[in-house]
Amino acid sequence: MASFTPWLVVLMYIVPIIGTVAAIRRRSKAVWSFGDSIRSLFPDDRFYRKIRVWSERYRNWRTTRPVAQYLNLESLNLIAGQIEYAFGHLRDYTIGTYMMGAWVVDLTLMVFGDLHLRGPRFPTLFYHGFFALLSIWTYRRHVAAGLQLTEFMRVNPLVHPQEFFEHYYRRLGPSNIPVPTHAQRTVDPTNISYHTGKKSQQSYWLLLKGFYDTAIFARSAHKALDTIGREYGREVFDVMASLWGSRMLQLFRTSMSVEGVDTFHNLSGKIILVFNHKSHLDFVFNFFALKSTRLANGRGIRPRYMAAKDHFVDNTLVYSGLGVGKLIEANDMIFVDRKGLGKNAVFEACKKLGEKDIEIAMYPQGSRAVGNFGPNGESLDAGYYTTGSARSLKQPLGHLKKGCAFLAVDAVSALAVPVHLVFIGIDGTGDIVPKLSFKVQTEKSVKFTVGGVFTLTPEDIAGIERPSDEGPENAAQKKYADLVNRIQHEINRGLLHALGLHDKLKNRYFKDMRDMKLVAKERVMKITHRLNTLPRDEECLEFVIIDRIYALPWEEQSLLLKELGNRISDGIELESLRDLVTDRLFRRRGKEIQTIQQKEKAKKAV
Repeated sequence: MASFTPWLVVLMYIVPIIGTVAAIRRRSKAVWSFGDSIRSLFPDDRFYRKIRVWSERYRNWRTTRPVAQYLNLESLNLIAGQIEYAFGHLRDYTIGTYMMGAWVVDLTLMVFGDLHLRGPRFPTLFYHGFFALLSIWTYRRHVAAGLQLTEFMRVNPLVHPQEFFEHYYRRLGPSNIPVPTHAQRTVDPTNISYHTGKKSQQSYWLLLKGFYDTAIFARSAHKALDTIGREYGREVFDVMASLWGSRMLQLFRTSMSVEGVDTFHNLSGKIILVFNHKSHLDFVFNFFALKSTRLANGRGIRPRYMAAKDHFVDNTLVYSGLGVGKLIEANDMIFVDRKGLGKNAVFEACKKLGEKDIEIAMYPQGSRAVGNFGPNGESLDAGYYTTGSARSLKQPLGHLKKGCAFLAVDAVSALAVPVHLVFIGIDGTGDIVPKLSFKVQTEKSVKFTVGGVFTLTPEDIAGIERPSDEGPENAAQKKYADLVNRIQHEINRGLLHALGLHDKLKNRYFKDMRDMKLVAKERVMKITHRLNTLPRDEECLEFVIIDRIYALPWEEQSLLLKELGNRISDGIELESLRDLVTDRLFRRRGKEIQTIQQKEKAKKAV
């Protein structure tokens, strides 16, 4: 086994070794061509005549027996680049680090060790030193390729991800093919499909591959920021974030459509983007979905998120391992400490909104909604009224946190200019990677819908005062609290309208009621009339309950849907049923709910 290990290392480094040989050949050819001018000065010299004969024989051999006719060198270079992309970084950080350490040990023993050990030590010194230097050279080559592709991406912000990565692979291959200036294939974020027509499947592997590509993107963007400068790095970040979303859509074989982007064309000034939240992929796809959108002044949208500190900073894998936390920290993202220090994040967001040409993006639900399920246990996207604690979900608007409303009021107060809240509904991401799951579902569709706009003006905040943590103490502070509550209702209306949620819930409930014969026929008319007369953009107990029922296992859904139908037709109160469904939802969520309940108890104790 020990004798096989050196050859295994050689196999791991086969692409850089071939690349080194190819680079030496290119340099030698350049030197040889330069020597032609010198050799022409000595036409009668016997030595130079011999060189000319050998050169002619070599040219004749290359002409009559070209290697290209036996091998497709371009395809081999592409495959070699893919192998180097997949394993090169890990190899250089592991085997390369070991080789460097072993070379230092060998060198130390050669210099300070016993004289009799120097001879036998020389082969290992050479072996470890060769691969240590090769790792350094390969690392520098990877960095150079990343920077070149970063510039290519900056010039071609809507390049097709397949073309981008093909150029990346070719650049990493032994042939060292240069990166072109302009892309041949581009994509339209408002209507793009990466469907292959294959059967939908679930896969952990695609998520791992997505993590790996994410690390490559983050590393390249961070390197550009450190190497070329912060202004260039920030410009690259927005383009790379868009390409990142496009790449994930391609990996997951997903289509995406964006509607209502015309809303932005008449807007200027300070904007807060308000999204619903179904999956981690919301954060990934948002950059790409809004990439081609322009404001009234012609500037593109630059979302900067209120991101959870425990996800992106405290998580070492995401912060340093993938490099995402480091990167977004350097690009004006705001981290929210969800352990009670969220007020600091609101102040920081106000400051950045005023100083920079960015848009603050927020998820007022605070966490991802629980996924919905069908009769066979299949994922059917995610809900809306299922975010929050057991206690908050039994209160009006308990599924929304007030951070977004606070930010809107404080931003207008600090900047003395209008602030626009733009509501954007996301559908489909809960189908691909739902909450509490690490499997990717392929061949799905995602839809972004830009809904209405709510504008808060300096006149709206006249005479208000931010209350202390204990609550309002005077009329001005009471006015502030009332304004925040009003904005909460506007946020809820805006998201419900963008999602068209109540119509979707109603249609699904009517279908299940017919197919499963949940209630008697004479009750169906009463239920239909009741749901059809409910407002579409207001929180209604009927729709809250339906949404939470669909987040429960299928065997519980039919009984609870039937109970809801009977109560609606009989005019019985629904609060107790809402509480029952909420409790069952939390029991199903298991450990996650226990954690939330422990946090609630800790807050009460404080």
